[in-house]
Amino acid sequence: MRYLLHQSQFKELHARQTYLYDIFHLYFVPTKSEGNFIVLVPLGRNYSNILFITGHTNFVWEYMLSHIHQLPERRVVITSCFGNIFRKFARDCEIYVPNFCQDLCPLRSGIPYGFQFDISDAELCFYNTPGAIEKRIHAAYKQLL
Repeated sequence: MRYLLHQSQFKELHARQTYLYDIFHLYFVPTKSEGNFIVLVPLGRNYSNILFITGHTNFVWEYMLSHIHQLPERRVVITSCFGNIFRKFARDCEIYVPNFCQDLCPLRSGIPYGFQFDISDAELCFYNTPGAIEKRIHAAYKQLL
């Protein structure tokens, strides 16, 4: 499992690590960056074959174009606007995008929810859904076919 955060969101790094710890009960640490993304991986055992990537559409698109064939993960969960444009990559792996019937993935202040970064509704839903990681993904994201 890996979590990619675009470098433009560097100020959120510590808050995102806290968010990930709350969900998975694993400490995520930065490793070698890939393109313009900070790569966070859990310490210890790798529990799933999932890549989470968050960032503006153009940054995520560029990353996917250049890395899709090298990804070790077969499931990619994208938190970005205009999710349907990532359908192109669904022939190479499972792609999940926010499950809200709109093109935009608006962010709201995370402060009222206890987060020190602006958070999307998909990320809030993922956080609040109890159960296994797959159940959380299906509650907050839709698979592109």
